[in-house]
Amino acid sequence: MSKPKLTVIEGGIPYLIKTKQKLLVSAYVTNTRLMGVLALYAHWRISGTDEMLDFHQFFYIDCEESGLETYTGILGSDHSEIDATEQALVGGLGAEKIEISYPQLSGILTFYRMFNEAHGLPLPKGYREYSFLLEPGTILSPDEHTDVMRLICGEITSDYQAVNYFLMRCFGQDHRAAAFLAAGDFDLDIYAGYKGATFCKNTIDKDHVYDDGATAYLCESLIERKGNYEIIISRVIVRDLKIVGLKHCSGFAVSSAEAAMMLAKPEFVTVYEVLLSEEDMENNIGELTISFNTIMSEQENGRLFMAFKKNNDHVNSRVFRLSNDVKGIYYLTDFGQLIIASYTLHEIRYLENQLKASPLAPFLIATAKYEFKEPVLFEFMQSDFEDFDDFLNFIRDE
Repeated sequence: MSKPKLTVIEGGIPYLIKTKQKLLVSAYVTNTRLMGVLALYAHWRISGTDEMLDFHQFFYIDCEESGLETYTGILGSDHSEIDATEQALVGGLGAEKIEISYPQLSGILTFYRMFNEAHGLPLPKGYREYSFLLEPGTILSPDEHTDVMRLICGEITSDYQAVNYFLMRCFGQDHRAAAFLAAGDFDLDIYAGYKGATFCKNTIDKDHVYDDGATAYLCESLIERKGNYEIIISRVIVRDLKIVGLKHCSGFAVSSAEAAMMLAKPEFVTVYEVLLSEEDMENNIGELTISFNTIMSEQENGRLFMAFKKNNDHVNSRVFRLSNDVKGIYYLTDFGQLIIASYTLHEIRYLENQLKASPLAPFLIATAKYEFKEPVLFEFMQSDFEDFDDFLNFIRDE
């Protein structure tokens, strides 16, 4: 008895992508290369079907370690799904969306496909949906690559901004981006021993002004690596908004308690009782995500909604803190409390006013307001307490 002949009928998005014509409607990339990440979006129209179909692609790139990391494809025009995907991907980057052409889109993705291959990293799932951008792909010329770097890095407007970004890229082992900020011939690899380090804080002080207009700055950087903290002193020389010199002066370890003191800042908290049922709150959860421009994450006893600032101006400061990109926090507990927190009085009032203007306002009762010398909300989230006031009473007793 002979075996039956089976025919595999290909279908779904990969089949449409492979067999139908595609028209690029628009594409953008975020100008966050100097923060070490990029997000890309492409909107296509697929013809040759009974009706013209929209196809949306989202990519996320970790320029330091993971390369081309995540991909999401959406067929159709479900705007709630598209907005939610974009919010989850781009909402925390403080980014401008820079319009790009097909060669630039393909060129960026091809570059990070090669990055993944060179580092033995897998490409994200769904390859058959985006393989047409990478096969054969676009290899940017040196001049084209420089043009793209100008787009995705944004404009440097001050010495503080140049120094903070430069040290951030050096500690991140991201020498390509560090070189984009530099001019001249000097070693960019002096912090090679800090792979995987987090650039938590940096304080810049002017040291010397040279006759040619260059300025030397002494930088005190707080670095975290594998749960350990160090203070690194660097001397960075800037001329015409370019780094022209770098020297490692000294470094020493600090305890977690000392690092916490260095990173401490006030926290303003407002507590609300939620009058909606769990089901009704679930149906209105979009008010805390899309409407408030937040990114949601599940916690053990609730859900955390992080609201980020719309740009990365916190890098353009004499004292840089990594956490200063956070505008505020909404924490919805599983036990009927909504707690909001921010690091300044101005921003906690902004969060309160957003809630007052939202459809949730009639179902929220403010029960308490606090000002703390250092953040406590995350401690509450990690505790076993169901009620924020009970948690405060406990730590007061301690």
